[in-house]
Amino acid sequence: MGGFRDVEVPRGQFVLWSHSLDDAVAAEHPVRLFDQLLRSQAFEPVFADWRRQYVLVDGRPAYDPRHLAGLYFYGMLQRIRSSRQLEAACHNRLDVIWLMSGQKPDHSTIAGFVARHADQLKKMFRQTIRVSIDAGLVKLDHVSVDGTRLEADAGRNSVRGEATLREQLQQLEASAAEMEQQWAQNEAKETTRWVESAPPPGESTETRRQQFRRKQQKLEKALAAIERRRQEAQASGGREPKAIASTTDPDARVMPDKQGKSRPGYNGQLAVDATAGVIVAADINDRPEDLGQLTPMLQQTQDNCGQKPQECSADSGYATGPDLQKLKEDGIVGYLPEARTNSGPARSPTPEQQRQSEALAAVAAGQTLSPEQWAALPRTGGKDPRLDKSAFVYEPEKDAYRCPAGVSLPLLRHSVVQRVGGAADRAQYGQVSACASCVHAGACCSNPARGRTINRDQYETLREEMKQRMQSPQGQERYKLRKQTVEPRFGVMKSALGIRRLLHRGLAAIRGEFAAMCAVLNIQVLLREWSATSRVLQNR
Repeated sequence: MGGFRDVEVPRGQFVLWSHSLDDAVAAEHPVRLFDQLLRSQAFEPVFADWRRQYVLVDGRPAYDPRHLAGLYFYGMLQRIRSSRQLEAACHNRLDVIWLMSGQKPDHSTIAGFVARHADQLKKMFRQTIRVSIDAGLVKLDHVSVDGTRLEADAGRNSVRGEATLREQLQQLEASAAEMEQQWAQNEAKETTRWVESAPPPGESTETRRQQFRRKQQKLEKALAAIERRRQEAQASGGREPKAIASTTDPDARVMPDKQGKSRPGYNGQLAVDATAGVIVAADINDRPEDLGQLTPMLQQTQDNCGQKPQECSADSGYATGPDLQKLKEDGIVGYLPEARTNSGPARSPTPEQQRQSEALAAVAAGQTLSPEQWAALPRTGGKDPRLDKSAFVYEPEKDAYRCPAGVSLPLLRHSVVQRVGGAADRAQYGQVSACASCVHAGACCSNPARGRTINRDQYETLREEMKQRMQSPQGQERYKLRKQTVEPRFGVMKSALGIRRLLHRGLAAIRGEFAAMCAVLNIQVLLREWSATSRVLQNR
């Protein structure tokens, strides 16, 4: 039986290192393609503009932004995100040492680079889109929009209510005033005792002042965030948010995650082209819902790509009236499920759903319903379910609704309601006298004496058209593209790259960090489709 292998180089033996740094990385290593992409003329305009922001006069020479950006992006591709881990990689990983040409920035330089250059990181993201367009990886035939929640760099214990924040701020101001008074008295005593050589206030005194100022600023920012969200809700007609905020990151908003736990976080939005999965628009904000965010994402898509997409799809959380109206005005074919309905893939109807469809068809045809059909009509949720609005048929020639019993509900009144995205001109239809004597009033009206009313706004026709489109085979097929576009991008971000928690604080820095994430995801596509990407790089 043979023995084990001997070590090739004993640790105490002197070795002459005759290889170059370039020989340390294999020719087929992915870092070479990554470096070739970032060093190409495709990204040179962005880095040239980036370099002009540096003042290269005093102090030690700065690191080239191409090197630091490459370190940050490549580290993210390797699931290395923290500045200290990136610093360690510059010392220990041969591929990173090769990428940085032996440069070893410390963690504070790396972290400061990302925090200071949010705008340039956004430009890098937009440049990845332009390169993808030139490579034929973006065609805008279909774009899918979706959002996901990312955890903020703040714990749940940092969240305080408005009353608690004001109380803590008052206590802090009182303590600061008391300490200032004590310092003034002590300084007066010292000055009286040593008139000619009174010592200045100690460094610890100024340090304490700065600590009080920082605590005060955190509390003030948290209160300002609460007030800002309250004003935004009032302006948009949404529900008034809870008067709470995080003192660690006031811009972060407490949102429930998929496990039902509430913690500070942000809402990341992506618009993804269906051709190769390139992200064509990205944004991150502190809004817990997706309502009203479809139009801004499509507008950013047009700004980044130079043209509008032909089609778009999104889940039911985006199906607001103003957004549907904007889709029609822009000539974009939308595929959005009805609001507050299941956005999952279409399945074969159950027997109960089949009976419900037959009952609704009978109502639409004006037929007299059997007791079984009445029982099959859709109901609202809640403790006291009633006939759903979908069981009533709108008759545009009469400008009235027809109930399942065949009674016409004429227009009663108009009102203006403020909703997310703008005001809605609401029309109300009803027939009090007919409802009071109807045998089905108990299943239809909360109060038969007051009758049943149906509301309709100026967007109702658009919702009905969208509902018909989504029920068609083509609508179901086009809506399935979300599973090939935007949903995999979030899967890669969270599972493959391990990005579930943000590392920076404040919305301005967070937007730069999120833009860098999206740029990395697009770079990943460019590297995957290298045959198409390389042709673009050769032509520049």
